Formats: sequence, C-alpha cells, structure tokens
Amino acid sequence: MVSPAPRSTCWSHDLCEHAFVTSQGSAYGRLRRALDTGNPTIALAAAAELDYVSLPDALEIVLLVDEPGRFRRAALRWHARYCAEVPGVGFEEAQAVLACLAGLAGRRPKAAASALAQLVHRRELERVSEALIRWAR
Repeated sequence: MVSPAPRSTCWSHDLCEHAFVTSQGSAYGRLRRALDTGNPTIALAAAAELDYVSLPDALEIVLLVDEPGRFRRAALRWHARYCAEVPGVGFEEAQAVLACLAGLAGRRPKAAASALAQLVHRRELERVSEALIRWAR
C-alpha cells in the first residue's frame, strides 16, 4: 500500500496556501529596482502588472521616459492624476504644474524640475519633490 502524499503538497485540485513569486521578486520590487537603476523598459512592464502605482512612483516613471511623444503622453496622464488626487488643486496650480512638466522636456529641464519640486513640496508630496531633485542632478 502506498502512503498518501503529505497535506502540504499542492495538488491541482487543492488550493495552494502560498503565493508564487518569481525569482525576480514582486512586481513592485521590480518597479522600485527599475526606477532606482533608471530602466524604463522594466519599470513600465512592472507598473503594468500592478493594480495601482502611487503618484510619486508614477512621476518617477514619467522622468524615465526619453522618447518625446511618450514623455508628453505620460506627463499629461500624471498631470491628470495630480489634479484628481491632490485635494483642492485650482486652475492656477494645475496650469503651473503642467507648465513645469512641459519644461522638463524643454531647454531648461533642471529649472523646470526645481520649480515643480517647490510646487509639490508645498503640497507635502515629499517623495515627488525628492524624485524631481534627484532627476535634476
């Protein structure tokens, strides 16, 4: 007589009690590593796997995009999220943030990053401000 398999074994008809994680780690871990190393391809792929990407992480993704058309689309999406998620954003602030985002791809990107960092710092979005300061170095 063959002894039954131990209960910890995961069979196709049983529910497994553990989550599977790839050798590269979680999608968020891959996103953070890609952002930290400046890899837009992996960052975009990892972000696509997530249900939600925070506003600071989303801006870091925008800052990695180097193709002008893709950058403009990503910056516009981030701007829309900023206006929707930050309470009380008025017309003037929305316009200033959009101008700074456009300036990131302009002739004086460091000045635009500094101005945007100051704007978001006033909103206590420290991670966004820090990302802009790091990017401008």
